[in-house]
Amino acid sequence: MPVSRYRYRIVAGLATAALAVVAACHTDTGTAPQNPAPTAAQAQSLGEAMTADAQSELEGITLSGGGSFAPGVAAAALGADPASCSPTISPQPVTNADGDRVPDSIRVSFPGCAFVEGDEADTIRGTIDVVDPTPTASDGSVRTRFTDFTRIEVENGRERSIVLNGTREALRDATVISQSEINFQTVYTFGDGHTASSDRNWNATFTADVPGSIQPDQPLPSGTLSIAGTATWARDANTFSVTASTDPVLHYNASCTVRPKFDSGTLHLTVTRNGATSTVTIQFTACGQYTVTRS
Repeated sequence: MPVSRYRYRIVAGLATAALAVVAACHTDTGTAPQNPAPTAAQAQSLGEAMTADAQSELEGITLSGGGSFAPGVAAAALGADPASCSPTISPQPVTNADGDRVPDSIRVSFPGCAFVEGDEADTIRGTIDVVDPTPTASDGSVRTRFTDFTRIEVENGRERSIVLNGTREALRDATVISQSEINFQTVYTFGDGHTASSDRNWNATFTADVPGSIQPDQPLPSGTLSIAGTATWARDANTFSVTASTDPVLHYNASCTVRPKFDSGTLHLTVTRNGATSTVTIQFTACGQYTVTRS
């Protein structure tokens, strides 16, 4: 398949950017009555969506809501421009019983922040709850709950988006962040108007290239991302079971100005439907560039 430019369309938009999706959008009738394996168009759209999901693993990964937490900090941690994005934080004052970096519970609300990223116009909206799952013990655990958290991307007059709903549990220090998701839901809208959804159970581990460089409430430094898990993918009238793994692991490049912000690594998807199994491989080659192949 040709190289695709993925924009992270969270609404996003997340590769179709979040859909941070790449410029490649495909018409898919969703019908393959004689062959349960994904068509070329279905494989391409699955690749775009799973790329968006991989990028979304990094959304809000450093949010902690510590005592110095401020709206501009929240915007920067999500990749938005603090100068044009000012989310609200509630309740106030913030309660933090154990005195660690994570408050007992806060809600960060994005009313609709528009900003430019590379050659795209992005908008993010929705809420993220930051919760301390161990409110009486000072440690590195944090729970983030996404509610209709949306990234919308407009590129060349075409709108893509991805909407996130679900909860992530993470344990982190200044070098490694490990997080898990159970029944984490994503709804994608592609540039051609088609929609799709996934319900995934993923485990992901981010390791900073430079030990000790992960800072709470700050943009993520460069590092590697490993992913392992399963998902149920639905588009039109078709539903597929997907098993995901990374080999080699994905490399996140913090200096990328386009999504997906991976410059190397491969995401392998084993796709099953009606007893038939095939493989979709997503290989990242440079910032915003990847190829999708089906076998």
